[in-house]
Amino acid sequence: MDVSGKVAIVTGAGSGIGAALAATLVAAHARVVLADIDSTAVREVADSLGAAAVAVAGDVSDEAVIRELIDRAEREFGPVDLYFANAGIFGGRGLDSAEAQWEAALDVNVLAHVRAARLLVPGWLERGGGYFVCTASAAGLLTQIGSAPYAVTKHAAVGFAEWLSVTYGDRGIA
Repeated sequence: MDVSGKVAIVTGAGSGIGAALAATLVAAHARVVLADIDSTAVREVADSLGAAAVAVAGDVSDEAVIRELIDRAEREFGPVDLYFANAGIFGGRGLDSAEAQWEAALDVNVLAHVRAARLLVPGWLERGGGYFVCTASAAGLLTQIGSAPYAVTKHAAVGFAEWLSVTYGDRGIA
């Protein structure tokens, strides 16, 4: 896929896979809004990538933050073409995981994707296309030993991505 000139948002971009995704996109001449809850880390990554990257700090499970990401992308670069739902958290370990740990994992690993899609898909349908990419790790297909909330929510993230593809794929959304 040629991403040159495309506008992307990458969540969880303060380190790891998200930072690597952002760097790869910028190297391929895309313009990128990076998001992470760690404000220092995400700013450092964006600064290292130059003028084609800007940082927004915040909790990407919060719809207001997702709106801010989209608004910033549109102001700085234009309409969003690609959304990389990469942010993720483990939550707890197993059956002893607290309710709050399950809720946080569901919020970041699944509902953040739903919230972003609600905001982006209508514009993509109008423009004839867009890409929603979920980082679900192997846990989304297999399991994650040692973290039930992570394994369960990553399975759900894969299910949501498949639903988006089946529902909107023939209308240009991948």
